[in-house]
Amino acid sequence: MLQVLRIEGWRSRRTTRLLFYRCPQCGDCQDVVLPNRDETAMCFACDTLSPLDAFTTVKRKTVIGQCAHCGKEVSFASSSSGVVGPLCSSIACSNYVAVAHANSFLQPHTVLDPGWNRGLQSRLRQLAPGLLFARCRSGKDFVTLRVLQVLAKQDDARLNFANPQDHSSLLCLDAKRQKYIGFLIWSEGESPVLRQLFVVKNERRKGYASEIVRFWVARYASKSQERFGIEGPNDAALALHVKLGHIKIEGSSMIGVKCYFAPTF
Repeated sequence: MLQVLRIEGWRSRRTTRLLFYRCPQCGDCQDVVLPNRDETAMCFACDTLSPLDAFTTVKRKTVIGQCAHCGKEVSFASSSSGVVGPLCSSIACSNYVAVAHANSFLQPHTVLDPGWNRGLQSRLRQLAPGLLFARCRSGKDFVTLRVLQVLAKQDDARLNFANPQDHSSLLCLDAKRQKYIGFLIWSEGESPVLRQLFVVKNERRKGYASEIVRFWVARYASKSQERFGIEGPNDAALALHVKLGHIKIEGSSMIGVKCYFAPTF
């Protein structure tokens, strides 16, 4: 069964002292060590093996957050670290208790406020009337993208988190309300491939998805003489591409007109 992620943050947080293990090689500390059969353990920081008994113990100040979804206490340490930040260990919950960025921990709603990312404001450009966009460039951009991807994974848990080294992405905002509408992720190469398109739930059925895809095709995909690819479209995405003339229906088959169906990254 696929894990359904949440991103609801914490109810409360406090600081306490917990036992950590100091690596004899690099001196870095981690809150757990995983012993191997030969009584060695790996340091998560320097990726070296050392004898288990060579790790010394030390108490360090650690933030503990109470999960906003299930109430469980979660340490903001390496053992609870997920792609976005500290993750509740309860599989039935799977809530990101905080968003990690630059040695700090933030509530998700803070990251989803465009005012948090002031550098983005200077790079915003008009996508369509009432819509703004910015291409992801900075660390804050990609943190915001990953928070939005958690929301997207609630619709389809199969989605993979984008890799900034391999994928390009756009963040889309409502110009008047200064609110994130969604994102688009693609990969470049011999021909561009649209990997993910997402519009937040309460902003759907307003034509945003069509505007975003039209813009992407005109500005990025049309630079290639070849057709662009689309990865694993769901029913809603197929209907959108049919509407935009990228796909046509012939009987029970979907035929790419301006696009082709690309494998999952």
